[in-house]
Amino acid sequence: MKKTLVLLGALALLCVLVGCGSKGVELTFFETLTSPERTQYLQSVIKEYEAQHKGVKITMISPPYEQAENKLFQMLDAKQPLDIIESRDATVKQFVNNKQIDSLEPYLAKWEYKDDLLPVSLISARAVDNTAYLIPHLFFVKALYVRTDILKAHNMEVPKTIDELVADSIKLTNPKANLYGYVIRGKHNAWKVSQDYLSLSDIPDLDTTRYYWTKDGTFAYKTPAGKAGLDRYVRLFRQAVPKDGINWGFAEQINAFVSGVGVFLIQDPDAMAMIDKQLGKEKYGVFPLPVGSSGKAYQDFAFQGLSLVSYSKNKAEAWKFMSYLLSPEKNAELCKTYGALPVYKSTYEKNSFFNSEAFAAWNTELSKPDTYVFSKYPITSDKFAGWGPFQEEQMQRLLLGKISADEAITQWENYWK
Repeated sequence: MKKTLVLLGALALLCVLVGCGSKGVELTFFETLTSPERTQYLQSVIKEYEAQHKGVKITMISPPYEQAENKLFQMLDAKQPLDIIESRDATVKQFVNNKQIDSLEPYLAKWEYKDDLLPVSLISARAVDNTAYLIPHLFFVKALYVRTDILKAHNMEVPKTIDELVADSIKLTNPKANLYGYVIRGKHNAWKVSQDYLSLSDIPDLDTTRYYWTKDGTFAYKTPAGKAGLDRYVRLFRQAVPKDGINWGFAEQINAFVSGVGVFLIQDPDAMAMIDKQLGKEKYGVFPLPVGSSGKAYQDFAFQGLSLVSYSKNKAEAWKFMSYLLSPEKNAELCKTYGALPVYKSTYEKNSFFNSEAFAAWNTELSKPDTYVFSKYPITSDKFAGWGPFQEEQMQRLLLGKISADEAITQWENYWK
């Protein structure tokens, strides 16, 4: 009898330690923005969570970056085991239309970190049908990178308006010295990187829920301010950019800035690590975007977050892990690792990395929504997927003088019709 009691006691203790009597929970988490450093960090968080939650096993799927989203689409379509996925501005609408992710509003309403989210975080969360189908965990927001050493040598100040930026870029340009004022993005989503922001920020009544229209429904580039802004952008290219800038992508932009060929660059925070490594912190600075004559800087923002798969069999446990990974502490570390911006107000106030001088520009942009106005592209339109290549083709022709600004604007307006 004593042996039986001892054995039962030992079994009871074992059950407490390892979760005996419970079948355990297995979660599958799909990562899309894969990179070696980011994936390694997420794996460390998973191990930490598993150690704190006995009986929970989390499998993370991390395909190569170029293949990740197609793989995710295939798995969702086939209803393969998935519980948590990374969704972003360009994919969340598709997942909602296909009924592949759930609304997170019931979870968000009771979430302890809800009130700490930045205003743009909630805008991102509710990008589709004004319903939170994701909780964002990173942003890409642009700022103005400046070769302050070159400005100082020319006794010039950092521009605060777009007109000043263009004028200063032209003034600095000296082809004989291989010096140009502005580092343009010529290809690969140039319209999102700087063209639309530089061209349309003079419009006082831009509809920020539909970037290409004013509040009265006029196509933005057809307004006098929009047309003048586009003409100014063309002038900037022709008078302050090397001719081969029309073909520049991200890498070429960074190279031109680091080498001193260009003085002003508009880019996301992920450019900072590369510039620090190649140039050093002492030769450049990052500043808030110059504003248009409207007193505003209308800019796009990219975001990504976590979504709950609609056919998951472990939604309660999946939300618990999502909440853990999305906490301010983990979010700050993830963004620091990946070179993105955190989603919480408190991070910019308390975290020594993100409240440093290097991030002051983004702190300003995120804390002054009336000046730095985050605007949505029509991502829910069926035409959006083909917009980038079409817009770029017409823009290239305009910059090269093959068509007029009026002809380009007409082509763009007709596309959306």
